[in-house]
Amino acid sequence: MSTPTLIGVAAFRGRYTARLIQFGEDPQVLVPLLRRIWTDTFGRDTGAMAAALLAGDWWSLAVNPKPRRWDQQPPVPGLGHPADHGPIRQGALREDVGGALEWLYLLHLDQRRLVVYEATVHGRWLRHSAHQLDPLEELFITEPGGGGPEMTVCTVCGAVDEIDHVEVPSMAGYGYDTVTRCTRCGSSVATDPMFGDHVTRKPWPPNAPTTGDATGGTG
Repeated sequence: MSTPTLIGVAAFRGRYTARLIQFGEDPQVLVPLLRRIWTDTFGRDTGAMAAALLAGDWWSLAVNPKPRRWDQQPPVPGLGHPADHGPIRQGALREDVGGALEWLYLLHLDQRRLVVYEATVHGRWLRHSAHQLDPLEELFITEPGGGGPEMTVCTVCGAVDEIDHVEVPSMAGYGYDTVTRCTRCGSSVATDPMFGDHVTRKPWPPNAPTTGDATGGTG
C-alpha cells in the first residue's frame, strides 16, 4: 500500500516547494534514510540534496536502488526510483492538504534540519517532529527505556525525562509556537512556523559563580 508523501524545502512564512514520493514512509523509517542519503550520496551538502530531490517526483527513495523491470526510468544511484515528472508543488502549511497525502518532509537548508508534518483528519498539516540531519547535533534524543517506556535525553547535560514542553497558538496566524526546554541545564529548542527552529545550548557544567577574592584574605 502506498503512502503518498511530499518532500521539499521550507521557504519564508510557512511556504514550501516539494515533490511527491508515491511510496513514502513514516519518520521512523524515512528520517534515518534521508540522513544516510545526505551523508553517503551528497557528502553532507544539503543544497545539492535538495536540488536532486526537487528534480522530479519519486516512486520511492533508497540508498542503493536496484533496477526493476516495471520501471520506466532507471534508478538514480544513491537516491531512489524516479517517477514521471509532474509539476513541482508550491504550497503553504496553512493551506488545506490536497489529495491522499499523509506526510510532508521539509528541509531547512540553513539549519541542516528536517521538519516533519502529518496530515490530520481535518485536512491540515500538523507539525510532527524535527530532526537534525547530523544526529550528533540533536538537542533531545529518544532512547529505549530498558523494557519500559522510551526516555527523552538531553544531549547537553544527560538529564532523563526532565523536559518542559510549552505549545501555544502561533502569532503567525497558523500552527503553533513551541518551546522544549531541559529543566536541568536550560538548553532549549524554540520553534515558530515562520522562522523554524532555534536551538540554544547552555554551558554544562555551569560556570561556578564568582564570589570575589579566592583567598578571602585582607591586606
